[in-house]
Amino acid sequence: MPARPLRPTAALALQWLAAPPPALAQEAPTVRLATNVERSYFPPAEALLRKAYASLGLRVEFVQWPLNRAQVELAAGRLDGVAMRTDIFFTQLPAVRKVDVPLLTLHVYAFARPPCPAAVRLEDLTHRRISHQRGMVAVEALVPEAVRLPANTPSDAFLMVGMGAADYALMLSTPWMSELPVLTRQGSLCRVATPLSQTVLYHGVHESQAGRVAALEQALRAMRERGEIQQAWTAYEREIASQNSGLQAQPGRSLTLTPAAAPGSAPAQPPR
Repeated sequence: MPARPLRPTAALALQWLAAPPPALAQEAPTVRLATNVERSYFPPAEALLRKAYASLGLRVEFVQWPLNRAQVELAAGRLDGVAMRTDIFFTQLPAVRKVDVPLLTLHVYAFARPPCPAAVRLEDLTHRRISHQRGMVAVEALVPEAVRLPANTPSDAFLMVGMGAADYALMLSTPWMSELPVLTRQGSLCRVATPLSQTVLYHGVHESQAGRVAALEQALRAMRERGEIQQAWTAYEREIASQNSGLQAQPGRSLTLTPAAAPGSAPAQPPR
């Protein structure tokens, strides 16, 4: 089911953030950054990063790759950086320098077939089948390798739960996004309300471009102090919440935002 486009207000806000100055339109050097094949919460970060790099006279090309593919390309020096990653990522891949300005705080939530308990303990997951996006290090750090069932995309991880091949899917999400029902062919999944952990995401720059780190920190910190980072997320959240009723999981694809029911039609019932 296709995602409904953002309303003009939010779309224009992201375009304004992302638009480079006129002088950059044709001649600016381009940097290649890995983003995520999962598109649910990356568009605001990409717009913010385009603006930060534009202040350095650079354009950005984002490549949407699975997490493991991006890590291989980074290790080989074929990428200039990553859009957003957790602290654990920078520990595991020291060739990528962290730009020390928080861009987004995410929580690790567990999703299951209804009914969901109010909370699960990490020790309870050691004897369960846990699906997750391959390369999502914040999740991999929480559960033993023996119970992990890695999938290429979050959609595939959710579908494993829907089909009964996994007991829980662990996923990084924001509190507001995690409240949207996840829809599979077998029905809706529910979210365990209490998150398992919390993590902060930062921009990362390959060590070959380490000379840009200080300037990027300065640019992003100024944007944060002006409230631009929070405003970008708030506008995005507001539009998603007002226009969409759920997240559709489809094999091998990003989760797709499903439009809310038209006036007069029966609304989708979220799982409880």
